[in-house]
Amino acid sequence: MKNQYTTLTGSKNNAGDFLIKYRAKQLFKELRSDREIIDFNAWEKFDKEKLQTVNESKALVLLGGPSLQKNMRPNIYKMSENLDDIKVPIIAMGIGWKSRIGNWEDTYNYPLSEASIELLERINNSGYLSSVRDYHTLNSIRFKGFKNFLMTGCPAYYDLGFMGKEYQSPSINKVAFSLGVAFIHSSSLEKLMKENILACKKQFEDKKFEVVFHHSLDKDKFLSTHGATSTHSQRHNEFAKWLEEQNINYVDISGSAENLMNYYSEVDLHIGYRVHAHIFMNSISKFSILISEDGRAKGVKVVIGGIVLDSFTRFKNDFFSKVLNRLLKSYDKFEANKYLTKEILSNIEYEKKVDFVQIKNSRNQIDNNFEVMKQFMRQLP
Repeated sequence: MKNQYTTLTGSKNNAGDFLIKYRAKQLFKELRSDREIIDFNAWEKFDKEKLQTVNESKALVLLGGPSLQKNMRPNIYKMSENLDDIKVPIIAMGIGWKSRIGNWEDTYNYPLSEASIELLERINNSGYLSSVRDYHTLNSIRFKGFKNFLMTGCPAYYDLGFMGKEYQSPSINKVAFSLGVAFIHSSSLEKLMKENILACKKQFEDKKFEVVFHHSLDKDKFLSTHGATSTHSQRHNEFAKWLEEQNINYVDISGSAENLMNYYSEVDLHIGYRVHAHIFMNSISKFSILISEDGRAKGVKVVIGGIVLDSFTRFKNDFFSKVLNRLLKSYDKFEANKYLTKEILSNIEYEKKVDFVQIKNSRNQIDNNFEVMKQFMRQLP
């Protein structure tokens, strides 16, 4: 057995996925320098050579992302059809749930397939603690009877150069607005997001203002992303065209962690829907407002506090709404939060008034959660 871990990651195109892998590798380098990291794509099945590499490692680590899904095996983690082929401990690190509505009560009976339960049983019985990225995920797993998990937060929270440092109040010169994805299936959310963008641009008309795409505007690259469809690509490009018509600058930062980090390092205020833009900004003690469109964002709010605002007030998921959604392309299952634009602007003004107290609190919570992450990493085989 070699002094190495094999990790399975899901980074294809989305900048946030690359950030998870990048930051995790930095954590391994700092906290487990005694282990080399061999990384494989989670969506690829193990061939004979990969399986040998895994079984020569100290552990197989399932790393990050919203991978706790009903069919996490095999849809997220292909691995081997027979888990018994894997002879080493299987350990999860920073995995998260995926829920459209994201309410706490949704954690009590979170749907998981038989194959996914089998994988979680193997992880739970590995002899080592595993980790999840938020308390919603932790509760979902615990209610299935799996107790050997810690809430460490996502690896992307931890920039080792900022841990324990005092938050410095910002001077806002550059503002970035990150796009969501729910607008693809919701005319009300699309209308609301355009309203948000126009209002924020007006609010910061004397500053540099840009809209940020985390998924590629190149169709072929976009379609390489998990769950992406030609409709997704088309709608994103239509949105880019609308931005051009409004004379609003935009930028595509997909494809690497470096693109995300280099871009947001120069931003003073992030507003928008991308969870890992918010996580990154908080990790380097910068001002960020996250707009929630699913359970991932709601999970972040419980983990580090900060400013997380709801993009919708209701998601219609009853039988009648599901039927209408199938029959009518124009049917909108979302009821957009008509107060959101006002809420964004009022939060910006309030934070200035109280010297950014919510952002300071997030900084402290990241530092506190890091102690749990260190506990998790130090006990790995």
